[in-house]
Amino acid sequence: MSHAFGIDLGTTNSVIAHLVDGRPVAIPIDGSPIVPSVVLYTDERVVVGREARNLELQLPERCIRSVKRKMGTAHRYALTGRELTPEQVSADILSALKRGAEKATGGPVREVVITVPAYFDDAQRRATLEAGERAGLHVLRLLNEPTSASLVYDRLLEPESVSGGESEILLVYDLGGGTFDVSVLEVFHGVREVRATTGNTHLGGDDFDEKLMQLFLDELKRTQAVDPREDLRAMARLRRLAEETKIRLSSDIAVHVREEFLTQAQGKPVHLEMEVRRRTFEELIEPLLESTVALARQALADARLEGQSLSRVCLVGGSTRIPKVRELLEEAFGADIHEEVDPDLAVGLGAAIQAGLLSGEPVERILVDVASHTLGVRALGQDDVLRAEPDTFAPVLRRNTVLPAVKVEEFYTLVPEQKLIEVEVFQGESHRASENTRVGAFDFPLDPRPENSPVRMEFAYDLNGVVKVSVSQPGTKNAKTVALALADAGKATQSLAAQSAVERKARALAARLPPTLRVELERLLDQYTAAEGASRERAEEALLDFFLEYEAEHREP
Repeated sequence: MSHAFGIDLGTTNSVIAHLVDGRPVAIPIDGSPIVPSVVLYTDERVVVGREARNLELQLPERCIRSVKRKMGTAHRYALTGRELTPEQVSADILSALKRGAEKATGGPVREVVITVPAYFDDAQRRATLEAGERAGLHVLRLLNEPTSASLVYDRLLEPESVSGGESEILLVYDLGGGTFDVSVLEVFHGVREVRATTGNTHLGGDDFDEKLMQLFLDELKRTQAVDPREDLRAMARLRRLAEETKIRLSSDIAVHVREEFLTQAQGKPVHLEMEVRRRTFEELIEPLLESTVALARQALADARLEGQSLSRVCLVGGSTRIPKVRELLEEAFGADIHEEVDPDLAVGLGAAIQAGLLSGEPVERILVDVASHTLGVRALGQDDVLRAEPDTFAPVLRRNTVLPAVKVEEFYTLVPEQKLIEVEVFQGESHRASENTRVGAFDFPLDPRPENSPVRMEFAYDLNGVVKVSVSQPGTKNAKTVALALADAGKATQSLAAQSAVERKARALAARLPPTLRVELERLLDQYTAAEGASRERAEEALLDFFLEYEAEHREP
């Protein structure tokens, strides 16, 4: 067990972690490793975390949240008859993490690595150091959050190609509760060089919550002519409701919102009730997400890769759970998207690895089971207008998703009173359904509805290679679930840490190939992963021949 700890001092949530038997583990505090970065000051005590977050609904005027956005500034909080600096509030969060970790581990917490956004300036970094000192901690190092997360992914994937002499380019996309960071790193022989970094210290999940809060306020004004902005308790409840709605929309296509007795108007109670669709939420936040993609492009341009290609994008921060984030990144970069590590914990776990390395502790690999292929359905896309039948592959559950997993997407009927849809399930990475492997199909009769009515599709993928596909019509009782066993169930999940360098190179290259070449490469790769002994050696030679031919044809003169 490590005697040094890693701390992710986050805008919305914080995490403290350490090494156990060489592997990073987040420490549960009050039953959860994710501690809300909320502080409530009463006359008698300082309350931090989940309890403070719950009490905020009754005492919003005594609560401080998102203090990270004020670090390094002259801002002062005036409450309970005293004045507090951001450094003191952050110190109170760190003290709570320290006490909780000491209670959980039974040992002292003294030496720590604390993470900060890569885009933090000198004043913000000095303020973080001061907060650590006030909490009675010895800060071994301030570690940039994207670099911290890369440590976890490196231990997860540990590419043999890097140790074999080839460098790898990573883009770490970190979208948290209050800040956004993007860094381009080159990993070579286990050494990380940050080639470029940029970000926005005032962009994150809090801003997405604000968009939903405004949607709620507009609905109250439209339906009941009520504006509760001056009611602190009502606004605290709306903020909580916005955050909960945002989280639920990452796993479902629509959320029915109901908040009773929110406030009063003319002596009568005011209730909020409405439905929020994922599509509506994505439209609200898309300009903000587009700005993060623009910053990611800027970071790649600043890195001046000069012939080197981006091999993978690593997702960090709870806000990356929003499905639109991955969609935009795939469209923008076409590189492998990795989210095998819990995005809320990745930075804290990386800080624990760095703390262990600084303390001379051995660090082991991290193993997870992931989906080896993307799973999705045939759908009608923009490119299908001139085709005899639809051939667009619409992903539902992406490759490299940690298993077991449940993913949901929304589709829409094509004509009024549509009677039936044929659900055809495929696995593969091509944009064309016909170029992927067909897993199975079934018919789903529809209740009569207008054109463009939603159809909810859920994929539940277990560790045995079984996918349960559930289809339903929102607003009706019409639903159907079918279990499909993947043909390659024996290799449907795999430990990324155990993949060979040849297999990694093949998968990285496949993401950049045109469909015809991609199909050929995936055929060779399937033969390689299924083979053993001499057959595997021959299959590997075939893959290497493919690499050599492709590189020879595409080498710049």
